[in-house]
Amino acid sequence: MPAEPSVSSAPSGSLGLRAGVLWTFGGQLTYAAAQWAMVAVLAHLGTPSAVGSYALGLALTSPLFLMLGLQLRSVQATDARQDTPFGQYVSLRVLCMIAALILVGVLALLYPQAWAVIGWLGLAKALEGLSDVCYGRMQQRERLDVVARSTMLRGVLSLALLGGLFAWSHSVGVSTAGVALANLLVLIGYDVPQVRRLTPGPYFSRVIPPALIQLAWPLGAVVGLVSLSSTIPRLVLDHSSGNHLVGIYSALIYVNVAGSVVVVAIGTALTARLSQMYAANNRSGFVRLTLQFTAAAAAVGLSLTVLALLAGRPLLNLLYGPEYADQTPAFVWLMASGALGYLASCAGFAVTAARRFIQQLPLFLVVCAVLLVCCWWLIPAHGLVGAAIAALIAASVQLVGSWFIVLGALHAPAIHSGSYDATKS
Repeated sequence: MPAEPSVSSAPSGSLGLRAGVLWTFGGQLTYAAAQWAMVAVLAHLGTPSAVGSYALGLALTSPLFLMLGLQLRSVQATDARQDTPFGQYVSLRVLCMIAALILVGVLALLYPQAWAVIGWLGLAKALEGLSDVCYGRMQQRERLDVVARSTMLRGVLSLALLGGLFAWSHSVGVSTAGVALANLLVLIGYDVPQVRRLTPGPYFSRVIPPALIQLAWPLGAVVGLVSLSSTIPRLVLDHSSGNHLVGIYSALIYVNVAGSVVVVAIGTALTARLSQMYAANNRSGFVRLTLQFTAAAAAVGLSLTVLALLAGRPLLNLLYGPEYADQTPAFVWLMASGALGYLASCAGFAVTAARRFIQQLPLFLVVCAVLLVCCWWLIPAHGLVGAAIAALIAASVQLVGSWFIVLGALHAPAIHSGSYDATKS
């Protein structure tokens, strides 16, 4: 085992934390702006139903790919001792994406009215999953500039192709083919060459150790449940009122992405460093960095909530139009739930850095159950406001549970890929 200083120090050739945060922020900001602009294009050139169809396609495919993707990027980034060769991560991710695409075919049969949207978005997610395993290697080496450039390219190219195809065809199904094409071009034109330049082979392995699957599957289940928690309000709204309200809800909640950009940028840049501190038993440094992260997230969440209270209606009118501005009360509740979600995310990054993957599983099962019950209870009577309040309640549960897991991790030994034991996690 390497000496503690070599584990806790930055990898050779890394950018450093400040540069990593700035690059990740730029990448996330560009990508989030592009994702929001895609929704705005559908809203302005189409109808809320068009936005709803796109949102429903994402709602059905995202949890599936996140769950089967096993969140290998986080497993890679937190592998402070580099116990697992890169080729094994790639092989496992390829198999997972093939399995996910098979299930996408089943979803397309179950939703024949949206088969094209589901199919193209599923292919886009599979290609994104292959890029993501490249990102994991770059994040492990703290080369987040490479990740950021790729993220920017994917966002801008997806927006250009989706917007152009929708303006030409007025078909959500046709336009989502552009998203898949954008992901393919970035994968083969940028991500693969960068990995080959910065990482020695082999890039594929015929052997996938059971210990890697055993370590990763709880985190895959967790991120799948996290994605499912964002899907539940949309599905209940669709069942209760149709995809018109799903479209409005999806547009409103996209504003939360502004805060997520900051939180994810900082958290992504900190993950590898937090993992190195935890593996080296530097608990004081781990706690200090986590609390600084949390303070920044609290400031972001509070600022956005105040903005929604003071200027929610004119902001929504500017971004989407008067029909969306009429839902300002729901918007305020959603911003408040987002603020709590940012704080919970800080704990989530810390827990992931400590490789406490399986402990998060029961928490998010509870979060999803609470959210589902609240949505079924509140949405039929209160519509979008009910969905927003349900999201706030679920975020509160996630916040409390996540920080309890952090406290437990501070008194537990580090977990490594080669020595994983579920009974000790």
